[in-house]
Amino acid sequence: MSAQSKFSWQEKFQYKFDNFMSRGGFSVFLALVSAFFGAFILMTGIRYLSEWIFPNQDLESDLLWDVFVQLIGLRDTGDEANFATKTVGVLTIFVGLVLFSSLVAFITQEFESRLTLLKKGKSLVVEKNHTLILGFNDRIVDIITELVIANESESDAVIVILSEEDKEDMDDFLRDKLADLKTTRVVTRNGIVTNINNLNKVGVKVARSVVILNDAKGSDAQDVKRLSDARVVKAILATVAANEEKTSLPPIIAEINSEQYRILAKSIAPEAVTTLNEADILARILVQTSRSVGLATVYLNLVGFAGNEIYFYCPEVDWQHLSFYELNFHFYKSIPIGVLDKNGEIIIKPDSNYRLTDAESIIVLAEDDSVIKFYQEPLVKPQVLGYFDFRKSFEKNTEKHLIIGWNSKTPICLQEYAKYVVEGSEVNLVTHKLTSEIESKFDEIRQAYPQVLMQIWKVNVDVVEELRTLELYKYNSISILASKGKNSEEIDAKTLTTLLEIRQIFQEYQEETGNPITTELVVELADSEETDLVIKAGVQDFLLSNQFVSKILAQVSQEPGVMLVYRDLFSAEGSEMYIKPIELFFPPEKVGKLSFADCVFAAQSRDEICLGVKIVSQAKDRDNNFGIYLAPSLDTEFSLTLADELITIAEDET
Repeated sequence: MSAQSKFSWQEKFQYKFDNFMSRGGFSVFLALVSAFFGAFILMTGIRYLSEWIFPNQDLESDLLWDVFVQLIGLRDTGDEANFATKTVGVLTIFVGLVLFSSLVAFITQEFESRLTLLKKGKSLVVEKNHTLILGFNDRIVDIITELVIANESESDAVIVILSEEDKEDMDDFLRDKLADLKTTRVVTRNGIVTNINNLNKVGVKVARSVVILNDAKGSDAQDVKRLSDARVVKAILATVAANEEKTSLPPIIAEINSEQYRILAKSIAPEAVTTLNEADILARILVQTSRSVGLATVYLNLVGFAGNEIYFYCPEVDWQHLSFYELNFHFYKSIPIGVLDKNGEIIIKPDSNYRLTDAESIIVLAEDDSVIKFYQEPLVKPQVLGYFDFRKSFEKNTEKHLIIGWNSKTPICLQEYAKYVVEGSEVNLVTHKLTSEIESKFDEIRQAYPQVLMQIWKVNVDVVEELRTLELYKYNSISILASKGKNSEEIDAKTLTTLLEIRQIFQEYQEETGNPITTELVVELADSEETDLVIKAGVQDFLLSNQFVSKILAQVSQEPGVMLVYRDLFSAEGSEMYIKPIELFFPPEKVGKLSFADCVFAAQSRDEICLGVKIVSQAKDRDNNFGIYLAPSLDTEFSLTLADELITIAEDET
């Protein structure tokens, strides 16, 4: 006798019924509906039997209809019916009350369950051509803000967020932080970002692009960053796996700290994956901004959608074999800064005689892609006002820079300074904690660049007396890097305290000696809301960590090729951005009312590309973008003084 045959038919039926009911709501619904119609058939049979044995002489009605409406509780048996009919009717009403009430209760429960499911963020997303963000961290608000601006030309743009955070918490946070989403909708879902089923639910196969956020903060320990990097790589792998049936993947933009993991991520899908390292980009920008006041504001305008952006452009007509410098006067409100050649290589500030071919696109700086237009004839003929008989330049002098604080950006800053400064310059480091690991890394960098004097000191920056011993007024620049903290507010509080102490030392020095302070202060901020406090403290430049990286992530998600341009611009090799005195471009007697076309032409005489103008008198005016005017129209006129400057792309600062 088999084990299966030991079970009775009742037990077997119960087992099958339990399995059927465990499948979920639809099975329960079918069971209730089946029971209801089964009861209808049963009660109809009993009513026919009752009418046959005890007929109602004077009562005419549709028996089937009577049974049905009694079963759903809408009618009683009536006063004219006999006792047998009334009894069957009461029984029918009772059975219907039980079954129909159960059905209504089930529908109500399913409706509530559906609402609960929606609140938990587990339901399917039916969207396409949307931006998919995997993860939820401090960058999310700045990223969405940038994408909202980018999506203004679309009637119904969508951003979908998948995160392990609770959906209601995400929605509450975004409602509190984001005011006007304009034409963009934000959809949040809860789930593990490395789960393929979850990725399919949020439409990973039909997304325009995928942005993968890193959970680690800049101040976290290396082991925490490595673990977070591993999760990002796993999310990239899951995204690629979820798209296995597609011939082309959506652009995948990921923030990864470790070089090892960045190489690994690129190997998964070389054509689709673009990686970004916060420390590398911000350290390079910090070094550049500390050597050229105002560059941080220029970069903030450059990397976001709110100001000017970088675009790739190819006209419908041919380039007429124009040289690159001739090209500048064939665009009205946009500035060509480089070329994407037919081999896919980026060339920033090509040679002045570089001739464009029809297979090439140019790299353009413009406020919006709608203003980019190539005119076959030059729009403006600039005046010959600049230096053409000789090239005026500044001699490179030795520099002295100080970095306060040790984080992931510090080693990169030290190396970048060493690449820029001339032999005999000083780059010193102050840290609150001097561990053997820090000393070892510092010595490694110092030995790699023997032409630069590097020293490291352990100083408690919270004590003003210890800061005074550093003779801070002797430095060209002082960069205050963000320290560790639980959140951005705590990190910025420590940074601002150090800043105020340095300001106090500077004021005391000026009062005692009467000598002006020429040292430039650069501060790394985690929270962009602290900007006004920093400006009031007299800081010439500031570096907004989250905002910079968020803007870049948002922009690269729309055009991945822009990352190649940023890497070139932020590097010490080749050409970079500088803010230079106007006397390098125009003789003093020619400075006055000048058009932007005049500035572009004068910059070309020095083999540079003019991107804009800096009005020094507005350097602390936030409403006027701190005096920075990027990519104005060629006929825009400025009343310039010898104190003002031009923003250019050049090979060096001389």
